[in-house]
Amino acid sequence: MYIAHFGLNSAPFSITPDPHFLYLSSCHREALAHLLYGVNEGPSLGFVLLTGEVGTGKTTICRSLIEKLPDTVDVALILNPRLTAIELLAALFDELRISYDPLHYTLKDFTDALTTYLLTAHYVGRRTILIIDEAQNLSAEVLEQVRLLTNLETSNQKLLQIILVAQPELKKVLNQDNMRQLSQRITARHHLTPLSAKETIDYINHRLTISGASSRIFTDSAMRLIYRYSAGIPRMINIICDRALLGAYVNNKKLINAKIVHQAAQEVRGEKPINHQRRLLVTIGLILLFCIALLWWWHTSDTKSTTVTVEPVTTPKPNLPSNNPPILTPPPKPVVEPVIDPSPPNLLQQLQTTTTETAFETLFRLWNLKYNKSNGETACQQAATQKLACIIRPGTWDKLRRFNRPAVIELVTDKGKQYHVVVTHLEDETATLAISGKRFKFSLSEINKYWLGQFLLLWQPPMLPVRPLKLGDNNKYVIWIRKQLENIESGKSKEFSTHFNYMLKERIIAFQRLYGLNPDGVVGEQTMLILQAFSDQGPRLNTNFTPSP
Repeated sequence: MYIAHFGLNSAPFSITPDPHFLYLSSCHREALAHLLYGVNEGPSLGFVLLTGEVGTGKTTICRSLIEKLPDTVDVALILNPRLTAIELLAALFDELRISYDPLHYTLKDFTDALTTYLLTAHYVGRRTILIIDEAQNLSAEVLEQVRLLTNLETSNQKLLQIILVAQPELKKVLNQDNMRQLSQRITARHHLTPLSAKETIDYINHRLTISGASSRIFTDSAMRLIYRYSAGIPRMINIICDRALLGAYVNNKKLINAKIVHQAAQEVRGEKPINHQRRLLVTIGLILLFCIALLWWWHTSDTKSTTVTVEPVTTPKPNLPSNNPPILTPPPKPVVEPVIDPSPPNLLQQLQTTTTETAFETLFRLWNLKYNKSNGETACQQAATQKLACIIRPGTWDKLRRFNRPAVIELVTDKGKQYHVVVTHLEDETATLAISGKRFKFSLSEINKYWLGQFLLLWQPPMLPVRPLKLGDNNKYVIWIRKQLENIESGKSKEFSTHFNYMLKERIIAFQRLYGLNPDGVVGEQTMLILQAFSDQGPRLNTNFTPSP
């Protein structure tokens, strides 16, 4: 209503979180820097927490952050966190557009599907960020589920970066003993504070300038009064300023003074403002009524025959703006067009018969182990109880050859349907896949139409949990290293020292250089995987194959 009156091109004080109007006070600039740091360092960090009182601009900061992210980052923004654990995961899947069965998916199904999606995204060079607004409304159960999402990781980085945006009440929740695990994973925190008096004036002028104001609209005294009424809360500043602009427009004023701001603040707070114009009209009406009555009395007392009819005087009520805020309708989500599946029928026909549980049962059977799909533990957890390690990562056929162990791979059709099969044998141009208890040989080029490079394999490390071995260590695990090297270099077996000395470090560095590993002389998971690939213990992809540099 007032945009043309003040010569503006848009409403300057809308309460919607429009990042175009973001005013970066020193506190807001620091908050945005914290979020950007958390995102840029996301692979190595845990949670990022942004708190602030109601209306301090937390959501606007998040919108601005999303605009600054590169195209390779996928963002899931959840605005209504009053959800159960499964509803939260379903909302996350909706935001990321991951297909799922809303009637039958369990927490495990959601977690497994999310792990697969994140590994795929990681492999193709994409990152995923989950932003939960109003996180103070999350229940303890859902907070625990959110914490568990940070366990989705590779050996060196997190697959999902999580940003919690909340009111200060969440900090009290995190200080409770049962929340200490989650609290310890928050690696970056920032609290938004209200604006100062000077920042409030700058904030008002900033938004007016963006809206196209070419002249002064608020007096200095009016802006100081706005700060007093709003306490520096940006949302309250917006509401009072918007109401003041409307009030000035109704009264055909071009400059807003303290009096107009005072009346606007009273309306915002639900108080009945004193309308001086109305009071003047009522006073004049009463005087006129009194004069007419006096005239009537004087005339009747003189003539005793004249009747004077007095019409009641009414004053028009000014057309005040409504106190009801506008109803904001969220924009509809874009429609995802279905993808036509052009895949050849032979491999796809075989995939229709397999399940994820069948694939893991086959993999465990190759190690002479039993996989129990109903005990609630993941495949990696079950492997750990049977002294095997599990790795999930993206890779290539060459990497699988070097590891030389059977692996579960995921095949994804153009329609997004996911299937898991086991690679039991690998040759130069073909691979043997175990599908529902049967084995089929396919060309690598045919499999590559559906394989994005993700695989899961089991292996037998010298210790569990796996930890690096380095110079100065003195334990039985060093003997394992020496035996593997001796088997590779000469194939002879003898007594070995338990001491990790400089000579052993040099041998490890030479081995790492030969096989394209980081030549740091530390025997970490990657080096152990290549060392154990030469071992005869456990199933292998090719019994006659020696991993090549």
